[in-house]
Amino acid sequence: MEIEGKEEPVTACTTPVAEGMVVNTKGAKALRLARTALELLLASHPVDCANCLKNGSCELQKIAKHLGVKLKTKRFKKILPELPIDSSSPLFIYDPNKCVLCGRCVWVCQEKLSKGIIGFAYRGFRRMVTTFGDEPLGRSLCQDCSECVAVCPVGALAFRKIM
Repeated sequence: MEIEGKEEPVTACTTPVAEGMVVNTKGAKALRLARTALELLLASHPVDCANCLKNGSCELQKIAKHLGVKLKTKRFKKILPELPIDSSSPLFIYDPNKCVLCGRCVWVCQEKLSKGIIGFAYRGFRRMVTTFGDEPLGRSLCQDCSECVAVCPVGALAFRKIM
């Protein structure tokens, strides 16, 4: 975001609010940074919307439309993870390749429900959401409450299609 009187944009999540602060989230510099951040995220996200269970309600699609960014951007080299899909739960599927590491599922499991079944593991490009001991969700202590699925913005956690 841009703050009146400051030369460079700042991060909204770490900038304390001050009395009289004039904030602009639609300034040219802020929008350029937001577009770049989205393009970097898309560079490691498989863009196969037609075959995604979240198609039409995916937050990446909404953000791309809002910012005027194509989902299949060619600005950055694609580096896609090739992690196994966890289909061990009878209610939902977890595809870590689609995960954008937003932490919503981890938050709901740890903070809201106080279960702590899933969490972040590793660092850097290897970072991922997983269970303790990297157990499949269907074999972990997860009782299929599916609260994590409800908060997933991109379809990494998605309910199974009912035939």
